Amino acid sequence: MPARIVPDHVRRTVLGLSVPGLYVAAGFFLISWSPSLLPRTWYYQGIISGICAGAGYAIGVVGGWLVARLARLVQLEIRVSRQAGRWLRTGWHVLATAFVIWLTVANVRSQGRTAAHVHLSPPGPVDWLKSIVLALLILTVFIAIVRGLRRLTHRLAEAVGQVLPATIASVCAVIVVTMVAAWVGDSVVFHRVMQRFGTIAAQVNEKPPTGVEPPTSPLKSGSPQSLQPYATLGYEGQRFVTSAPTPEQIRDATGQPAIEPIRVYAGRHADEPIARVADQVLAELHRTGAFNRSVIAVLTSTGTGWVNDWSVQAIEYLTGGNCAVASMQYSYLPSAMSIMTDRETPGDAGRLLFNKIYAAMQDIPPSQRPRLVVGGESLGSYGGQAAFTDLHDMMSRADGGVWVGTPSFTQIAAQLTASRVQGSPEIVPVIDDGRHVRFAASSDNLTHDYYGRPYGAWDFPRFVYAQHPSDPIVWWNPALLGAQPDWLREPRGRDVNPDVTWIPFVTFWQLTTDMAVGHDPPDGYGHRYGAELVPAWGAVLGDAPTRDYTRIIAGVTKTVHRVA
Repeated sequence: MPARIVPDHVRRTVLGLSVPGLYVAAGFFLISWSPSLLPRTWYYQGIISGICAGAGYAIGVVGGWLVARLARLVQLEIRVSRQAGRWLRTGWHVLATAFVIWLTVANVRSQGRTAAHVHLSPPGPVDWLKSIVLALLILTVFIAIVRGLRRLTHRLAEAVGQVLPATIASVCAVIVVTMVAAWVGDSVVFHRVMQRFGTIAAQVNEKPPTGVEPPTSPLKSGSPQSLQPYATLGYEGQRFVTSAPTPEQIRDATGQPAIEPIRVYAGRHADEPIARVADQVLAELHRTGAFNRSVIAVLTSTGTGWVNDWSVQAIEYLTGGNCAVASMQYSYLPSAMSIMTDRETPGDAGRLLFNKIYAAMQDIPPSQRPRLVVGGESLGSYGGQAAFTDLHDMMSRADGGVWVGTPSFTQIAAQLTASRVQGSPEIVPVIDDGRHVRFAASSDNLTHDYYGRPYGAWDFPRFVYAQHPSDPIVWWNPALLGAQPDWLREPRGRDVNPDVTWIPFVTFWQLTTDMAVGHDPPDGYGHRYGAELVPAWGAVLGDAPTRDYTRIIAGVTKTVHRVA
């Protein structure tokens, strides 16, 4: 008797599971192993694979159901002899097995190349095995939840069907169950998880850093003379005010006279208004005599209140300590979580702090005003740029700045990238031949574009956007779910595996987990910015981009507080 291929095969089940669903889930699972910007730990790989396999299973189930319905609708049947059916099944299994082996080996090797590009160790066999187990567990939970929702929908449809037509009852049941599931997922599960993470982050924020003592100099917030008690600064604020170099250390590195730099900071607690926190920073600037220094730097912190000490100390060494660096805390959540949950608060913080300091400087005669420079890293770059409406506004009110690891959805950075010179890549766009703004994947890009072509004159004010091609914080964007970005159409950056490509849905989740390991690579890769910030700040503060910063970098290396 001939065997039917369609529609029977698209409706088959194995152990109660949809065969089309399993096939598509397996395909998504294998695709999830493809390389991204950074090598992933086994648990992040397991999470990605589980999510992708779950999405694939759902697509396969729905697709199989639609094909079966369409086949019945048009009365489509494909029959082959039993012998031909056996050959087709055998051939399919052989091809599928060969494809799985080939793709698995290719992905494992490619992830090894990704690790080599950023100088990290690749995942080992045990890591892959653990990631598979975790992915299967996530897929099992996903299927169990979907089946539970389906049974609930059927029962609700049967109940409603007692008083309404069957079709209307089914539609109503689907709508109700979908809305309830969405509410539970968002208001119960997601918010409970976020509250738990928030509680942990709050505990970390309240814990003082080890190995440091509160500052004693009146030029630091948290000192006995400060308006901000040391205990109120939070974990990152306490590290900020205790990591400044001494005048002797600056003098040894520069060979020039130096004075003690000023550092001011204010922490935020509970629901304290951000405007009040900014006022506290401004009061500290007045108390310390910061407006009498040659440079005031307003550096917007990340979600946890962290400020990259390489940026801070670069300014302090380059100015001989004749500067004041101001920052504040607006949250204690890690930047990756803040990016996905709250984009308003960082912008409010950056805008309020800069505007208050800028307004205070207007009371000083122009000839006596210090230079006002700006900066920030990651979410701090996003929040700091929110103080300005566009590049013209930034150039008219700030005397320069260094923005580090800027998220691609930052308004000014996105506008600049979109207006780049034709032919320049998204990873290092050229803006007006580098006249005021220069994007830099490394220090070389301060004088040359990504292809080695020299820039023209660099006029003041100068702004630098430091961003690594392998930095997931820069390139993560919700649009990755369904749109291929330019940086994945163009040649990959030098620190990115050429095998990396855009895959709908998958690439978004890969970069989402890449953000969590962004600090794993050494300086110069991923989301690790270090010595390259010294020449960037040097150029912004007026040095020739070709100056030799070897001694200053060596000095900062001895005193800088590194990311743990």
